[in-house]
Amino acid sequence: MSSREHRSRQPRRGAVVALWSLVYLGFMLLFVSFWIRANFGAVSFEELIANLPITHGGGVGNGGLIVTASAYWFILPALFTGIVYVIRRMMRRPMPTRRRHWVYATVLVVIGAVTLALTTGIPRYANAAIANKTFEQYYVPPTVSVSPEHPKNLITIYLESAESSLGEENLFGRNLLADLDTATADWHSYEGLRQYYGGGWTMAGMISTQCGIPLKHPLIHDQHKSNSLGSSMDHYLPNARCLGDILAAQGYTSAYLGGAPTTFAGKGHFYLDHGYTTDLGLEDWKAAGEPADYISEWGLSDSHLMVHAEQTVERLRASDKPFNLTMITLDTHEPPGVFSDCHTDDAMPMATSVACSMKAVAGFLEYLKAHHYLDDTVVMVMGDHEKMLLAGSEFSGVLATAPDHRIVMRVWSPAPVRFTRADADQLSVLPTTLELLGFSVPDGRAGLGVSFVGDHPVTGTILALPTADQDDLLDAPSTQLYRRLWGLG
Repeated sequence: MSSREHRSRQPRRGAVVALWSLVYLGFMLLFVSFWIRANFGAVSFEELIANLPITHGGGVGNGGLIVTASAYWFILPALFTGIVYVIRRMMRRPMPTRRRHWVYATVLVVIGAVTLALTTGIPRYANAAIANKTFEQYYVPPTVSVSPEHPKNLITIYLESAESSLGEENLFGRNLLADLDTATADWHSYEGLRQYYGGGWTMAGMISTQCGIPLKHPLIHDQHKSNSLGSSMDHYLPNARCLGDILAAQGYTSAYLGGAPTTFAGKGHFYLDHGYTTDLGLEDWKAAGEPADYISEWGLSDSHLMVHAEQTVERLRASDKPFNLTMITLDTHEPPGVFSDCHTDDAMPMATSVACSMKAVAGFLEYLKAHHYLDDTVVMVMGDHEKMLLAGSEFSGVLATAPDHRIVMRVWSPAPVRFTRADADQLSVLPTTLELLGFSVPDGRAGLGVSFVGDHPVTGTILALPTADQDDLLDAPSTQLYRRLWGLG
């Protein structure tokens, strides 16, 4: 081959490499979309950003997901690209360089990009960003005007992915929430709690119920420089006033317990920045000698977490100060955690996981009752969000037929409880919690919510707007408000 012929083929080789790289990119975008849907369902762009490592999120979450992520993000796209390449070689086709080949590859990339955008909620976010609306005019910084003479303790248990549909016998053949129902038979059940529009993952559920606002991250809701992002993320919504801040100012001792690592999804940052002095998670349970048999891909089993919860309650009560204990279960997170200390006859592991998780929580509630701790304590048991409908998961097909999705909420209070609204979303839980504790909340308003255990009109609040208008505003970036809440200006 002459040097002239060699030089003439160089651009062709470069073009071939570029074209096959484009094919690989198209397959990668498609498989990333499939991976997200299989493990998290269709997510919002907020959820995607909030879980990135740069934002102190949890990344993909656990070792098992890292393996599948590697397969879907890199191995499968390379494999499919290789298959197409081999087929062309077997058919003795020349290497693709013509314009139509570039069109095919570009179409594949476009299909992959559109699929990924729809999976991660990018069109909805883009629409909200372009509209540049704000709900700041409806935001009320949480405060209390009158404190009770004898403060009640508070225990909040977030149930991972717990919605009321899990108790429907016609869907699952039996009531998977039966043990919880039995333990809370003489409690108050609120059947109208909805996931706030734009929520749907754990931190969104916690922020909405603890702070009265949607979770919006500065990485996409502010145009600040990248170096200020790192410093801002040393603290989690530092200028937001949340439940823990209010209770700390009232002399409460607050503690958080979870089975997962405290660093996952920024939980540790959030709670320690907002009035909590104790933040315990998987790293602490491992150090305490918890057996590996009771640690799943996500963390410590709920049955063992509840043992630590009992010990924590004993410790908090010994301080002779009002306390606030918050915890979250995790066995019912996909993939389900099933352990040797609980067996059922259910065919689906997730059904076993739900039933066993409820059994563990019920045992803790019975412990509180047996020790008369309910005499001076408000207990709130509620889901952090609806059950995610993941592609191919055990419950997706069943729950897709459920007529309505409401979040589990059970309330115990030493004082009488009367729910004054039949319907409320997670943003109204904060003022409700404060009033259950005996605090007076001006107009029953805190954050964007209005208490649903007091006679408070919603006139002038975001709740007075038509549902579509509420949803548009909850999608809104509300940039100036979140700049202040994240301490960016």
